[in-house]
Amino acid sequence: MPSFTYSAKDLNGDSVRGSIDAVNRKVALQKLTAQKLRPLSVNETNELRVGKGGLSGFSSLFSSNSSKPKVKALNRSVALPFLTGIRELLNCGIQSADALRMMSTRLSDPQQKLLATNLWDELRQGRSLSEAFRKQPKVFHESVVSLVEAGEATGNLKNVLTRIVESMEEQKAIRGKLVAALSYPCFLILVAIGLVFLFLFSLLPRIEGLLASLGGNLPASTKILIATADGLLNYGWIAAIGIALVVALLVSWRKSPAGRFKFDALLLRIPGAGRIVRDTQILQFTQTLSLLLENGIIMVQALAMAERSLSNYSMRSAFSEARTKVVEGVALSTAFKSTGYFEDMALDVFTVGENTGDVVPGLRQMSRQYSEMIDKFVKTLLGFVSTGVLLGVFAMVGMIAFGIISAVFQLSSSLSAG
Repeated sequence: MPSFTYSAKDLNGDSVRGSIDAVNRKVALQKLTAQKLRPLSVNETNELRVGKGGLSGFSSLFSSNSSKPKVKALNRSVALPFLTGIRELLNCGIQSADALRMMSTRLSDPQQKLLATNLWDELRQGRSLSEAFRKQPKVFHESVVSLVEAGEATGNLKNVLTRIVESMEEQKAIRGKLVAALSYPCFLILVAIGLVFLFLFSLLPRIEGLLASLGGNLPASTKILIATADGLLNYGWIAAIGIALVVALLVSWRKSPAGRFKFDALLLRIPGAGRIVRDTQILQFTQTLSLLLENGIIMVQALAMAERSLSNYSMRSAFSEARTKVVEGVALSTAFKSTGYFEDMALDVFTVGENTGDVVPGLRQMSRQYSEMIDKFVKTLLGFVSTGVLLGVFAMVGMIAFGIISAVFQLSSSLSAG
């Protein structure tokens, strides 16, 4: 009779590992359930079964090369492609433990392979998938871990991973739009800086020397430009060191709990950028909360998990106070309004859904609204930014050109008078 190794949770939530004899995997699961255990992974000893054609769509993900090249440090960039890969394997009917075992030996990407190996080692020690994810804080955000934990608790891990991947892809698309829209203004700024240095450090000194040799007087605009160039040459390094020290101090201050809270609060007050941060955080919160609730997590626990998805500590504190109000019996829409972060129109739509007794559709509608608002606001804001940068560049170049042209006319007048 085949033997199966398993990892499970008992009624107290403790991890249990062992082996069990059964005719097949289905019978093994039934035996574990009869023992009041919640199976996390069940694998036939010394065998990994995969249906025919189950891996036909993953030739690009896997490679038979099992060598260990130098691997860069794991970071957040690995999360999306890795979760996409494991989601596809789960959609083929492969269990999460089997998927990680397979990925740890056959993935071609070194970082993903290392991550899969680390996670598989954790599962072999009897930990659940969410516990293994929690051991990789540099890769998986706390909100991802909470959602995976909810998926395991409700037996809906495959759908949860699908929603996580969709949410991460949506956030990646928003970041891509920001980068693409800001690339042109940044290019203009770099060109403007290049022109400024060319004029200040190359053309102006020559004009100044020529006028001095002819005994001409420089116009006021040219004198200002030359004084600016001299100041940058003589004291620019001091300013650079000062800026570097200020940035270092800000980074160090932000790492402290109190500094992080105050920094995040100030960030929300910055015109334009503060609104993008706020709306993006609300989008993340509502998506996470709706996913948790539809997977059977109770409201208070779901709110606590959704709070951990917020990277802005100031907003997290406000939502923690809102959760306390919900515990005291306040309606969820009223608690949301008390944070001061929600748009009235979005709250009105959510309130309608709340009155029906099912808040999940209202949360989904709110998520869609904030996704649309973010997209529109980003386009509008970046339009203003692009226009402002263009005007600033034209004004800067115009001032320099005026100073040089004034000096040239002064030179011509000096030569005519001579």
